[in-house]
Amino acid sequence: MNSHEVELFVMPGCPICPQMERLFKQLQEEGKLDRLEVIDITRQPERAQQLGIRSAPSYLINGVLFSGMKQRSEIEQLLQQDEGEKWRSLLSEELAEGGMETARKAVLENEAARQALFDLLEDEETPLVVRIGLSAIIEELAEQGLLEAYQSRLQQLAQHPEQRIALDGLYYLSMLHSPEAIETLSRIAEDETHPLHEQARELLQEQAASDSLH
Repeated sequence: MNSHEVELFVMPGCPICPQMERLFKQLQEEGKLDRLEVIDITRQPERAQQLGIRSAPSYLINGVLFSGMKQRSEIEQLLQQDEGEKWRSLLSEELAEGGMETARKAVLENEAARQALFDLLEDEETPLVVRIGLSAIIEELAEQGLLEAYQSRLQQLAQHPEQRIALDGLYYLSMLHSPEAIETLSRIAEDETHPLHEQARELLQEQAASDSLH
């Protein structure tokens, strides 16, 4: 059985903090939480600052940070999820609600969050607004030289049966400038039977133009 640990961050004057605190304490009394720590961020700001918390209520569930009001059923679902599912939930929720900075910070700092990012890109059900946010984070990973390590995930994405997702994969591969990425783009560009051969050719041309400027 998995251990469930929660840190709940509250602050005076927060209208929904008492409700979330009651909910988590009830879950603990029922044996569904192994540990619950309630932290007033005005009295213990260090931990909140460490996690980048700017609002309450926020809650760390087994190392994954969430915020805002949630129903009991939603919290129970989060408790049942594995680490990857929690990160996918966090990224989806934050990007859908405009929490770009929280999602960005999570991906830059956590390997599991990066894997969740690629899982969401591969999922045909991921909403467009979430995909747009994920793409912006991918571009930052590339700028920081962190995207190279995920070339195999990008190669998988470029072979996705859904063309719009495969095209995203090709675009991300073009950011790498690696021999393997160029070989994949060239192979598709030269295959006139491939549905994305024109897009692959354009990406190679854009890549060559970019390289000539450096």
